[in-house]
Order: sequence, then structure tokens, then C-alpha cells
Amino acid sequence: MSLPELFTVSAFNDQRGVLYAWPAFDLKSVVRMYAIEPVRTNLIRAWQGHFKERKWFYAASGGFEVQTIPINSFGKPDSAQRHKWILSAAESAVLAIPGGYLNGFRALEESSRLLVFSDFDLEASKADDIRFSLEEIPWTDSNPHIN
Repeated sequence: MSLPELFTVSAFNDQRGVLYAWPAFDLKSVVRMYAIEPVRTNLIRAWQGHFKERKWFYAASGGFEVQTIPINSFGKPDSAQRHKWILSAAESAVLAIPGGYLNGFRALEESSRLLVFSDFDLEASKADDIRFSLEEIPWTDSNPHIN
């Protein structure tokens, strides 16, 4: 199984401003994009995932804590392998989450906006969907692996 990975930005400055580029983020497989703006920072959206669908997360404004948990072929999560990622518009990184993972996130700042890119259309995404509630898998800040 592929692991989630962070694509960092390359920035080029000159007298006209700054150009940001993500050379490792290949958009060829992206078929859908949407944005999420949580209404408050204590709102946690978790746990949703896919067996095959890949997603890419980008903090367009503000910042987000994103957690990922791998799921096995039977749809069982392995919370011992939970990872925490911090995305910030100031750092402009893209988090790639392959199929086989649950994800959850919360905004770290007011007026944060998360762009999500997907390689599945909405109908295919719904057919590949797997979800758990926060009661089934509690959100935790207790030392998940930080990337």
C-alpha cells in the first residue's frame, strides 16, 4: 500500500512577485475538485476514506490538522498507524492520501479553506466510500506520528 506523502512547494521570487510550483504533484489523474470552509475551528470532520480513491489536500487559506489512518482490505482501521499532518497556506504543501486510508481534519484558524482534489468522480467516490464516526474512532491529539 502507498503511504500518504507531503509535496512541498518550490517558490521563485523576482521583481514581479512570487511563483509557487509543486513539481511532484501531477494533475493528470484529477477529475474533481472542491473546497471546504469549516464554520469553526473546533469542528472535526472525521472519519471518511476510500479503498481505491486518491485525494490531495491543500490549505488555500489558514491551516488544518489532518489525520490519516490506514484501513485493511476488510475495512478495519489500524489506529496504531495514525499520522498527523499540519497544512498551512503559508507553507503551501499538498498532502497526497492514497486509497486505503481514512482521513479527518479540523481547521486551526478561522476562515480556513481546504481544497480537495480527487481522482474519482462523485458517483465512483460514493461507491468506494467507507466511514467511521468519532464515537468509533475518537479524535486524539495524544502523540500520533507527526509528519
